[in-house]
Amino acid sequence: MRLLRILAPLALVAGLATACGNGSSSDSSSSSGDSTILGPTSGFEVRTVYARYAPGVPFGPQLPRALVQEMSSQSCPMKARIVSGLLMECDAGQTVYLLKNPIVEGDVASATPVQFGHKDIWYIVVKLQPDVATKIAAETKSMTGQQLAFIYNGSVLTSIAVDSSFHPAHFDITGDFTKASATKLAHQLTA
Repeated sequence: MRLLRILAPLALVAGLATACGNGSSSDSSSSSGDSTILGPTSGFEVRTVYARYAPGVPFGPQLPRALVQEMSSQSCPMKARIVSGLLMECDAGQTVYLLKNPIVEGDVASATPVQFGHKDIWYIVVKLQPDVATKIAAETKSMTGQQLAFIYNGSVLTSIAVDSSFHPAHFDITGDFTKASATKLAHQLTA
């Protein structure tokens, strides 16, 4: 019995040490070895938005004050990183996102810069590969009201709310684009 009292705590310590050695450390900036947290990719992906923060405007569930403070203190653009088990990334408009794991990763079929009206205002029309669109459609059937983020190279391109008009095969990227910047992004997306 005495031997059990000595061995039980040692087994517990060994188990904890093994778990920490396998990447389950409580350090929120590290995701290596944890298959439930995927960091940013170097291509195109779609993720569910858990929360977002635009200057002065939080969106999402009631977040701990420390997390809202961390999101509000980010300077965009930023290097994407794992925070509280979620991926933190920015968009071009200084909005900080907390994102869940990718719903889909894949290729863009086409990206076309389009002029809006007669002014020097541009946006990009993006069409996805059929297999990517099919997977998004399957994954979002029960996601009405939730937001999706469309990401490229660790930066949020745009986010949309899933509703009855949502079409998974195409989307538009709006922003402060000139013809040159819209054309450049369109070429990057299809490279």
